Amino acid sequence: MSTTGFHLYQKERSNNYNYIDRVVKNFMEMGGMLMHVYPMKSIVDSNNVEHLIGEEGLYVSDNVFSENNQRRYSRETFDLYGVTQMKQPTWTTLFSGLSSLDGDEKEIWIHYNSMISQLGRKIIVGDVIEFSWIRDLDILGKETAANKFYQVTSSERDEASWAPNYKFHIWLLKLKPITDSPEFADLFNHGNEDDFYEPTGSDNGGGGLDPEMTQDNNLIDINDKNLEEAEEDVSFRLHDEHHVYMLKDTNPRKDGRFIPIGIDGIPAELNADQVPMGDSFPRYAEVGSYYLKTNFNPPRLYVREEGHWKLIGYDARTKWMGVPNILLQSVNNTDTVSFNDGTELTKRQNIKDLVKARVKKEHNAPKDWKKIVQQRFEDTPTGI
Repeated sequence: MSTTGFHLYQKERSNNYNYIDRVVKNFMEMGGMLMHVYPMKSIVDSNNVEHLIGEEGLYVSDNVFSENNQRRYSRETFDLYGVTQMKQPTWTTLFSGLSSLDGDEKEIWIHYNSMISQLGRKIIVGDVIEFSWIRDLDILGKETAANKFYQVTSSERDEASWAPNYKFHIWLLKLKPITDSPEFADLFNHGNEDDFYEPTGSDNGGGGLDPEMTQDNNLIDINDKNLEEAEEDVSFRLHDEHHVYMLKDTNPRKDGRFIPIGIDGIPAELNADQVPMGDSFPRYAEVGSYYLKTNFNPPRLYVREEGHWKLIGYDARTKWMGVPNILLQSVNNTDTVSFNDGTELTKRQNIKDLVKARVKKEHNAPKDWKKIVQQRFEDTPTGI
């Protein structure tokens, strides 16, 4: 038997592939919805060095939890059309007596070659997508509208999108709503000039996230009220354990980094300024300015140089614990003592090594106490 030489499988992207691909693209653009894609541009590693996406190497922001929580996103958005199936969120039972919604996870199908031509790469986990078609026009207390933002949790080839010639044309995305977390802090539009191309709430999209739409202010107000009530009801004092003061017009690398302070937090030098501090670097900072990052243990002091932050040193002071130093030295004593014979022991010893119980070891040859007592009873003179 001989074959005809015709195969559905085609090794190269032939005219058949291009024709089907154009049909799929037209279907997506005519029947799909508009999305604004914010590609993840770079990540900042644990040493505060920025790396572009696609650079060779493995870079992680948080080595402990293996997370990239310091991300930088593109200010230029890319428009893509996608198709989805609208479905009603269902209730999911977590455990007995409690249930919640399934988290509003969405599946979006997009044209693969349109994604590559627009972004220059595939959409990856961590990219953010703004949905212009999920737009809230009636926000209570606000005159502006807001689009819905989702993060990409899965990006892969759709196995149901193969053409008869074994070539795929559709890419599948799974998305969940973003949260007000450090991963997306770079997308908040604080009204800075020359930052985002569009203002927040723009009909065209691409204006980033509106910080006024979060609950941060409410949480701060609640925390302030709790502190005020604590100060009134109990003997309470807020101790700031991470204050650092810098002498004016001096180089800390020459004259010492930290200024001596008293227990009340007042610096010993009058010409000293407190260094700004926080969990994340400020977006705009002058070259030569200092910043204390308190999300490290111990906190780290940085100086702003051209294009990056440089680590200067660590705040090695112990935290205020409300315990006398004498007690801390006794409990956490790691010192050693040397004897005349040259031996050296730690000052802190286990009590069982210092005090020996005065008991007889009878495990190997236990005594017959019943016989001993009987013998003593027989040897005792009568009448006594």
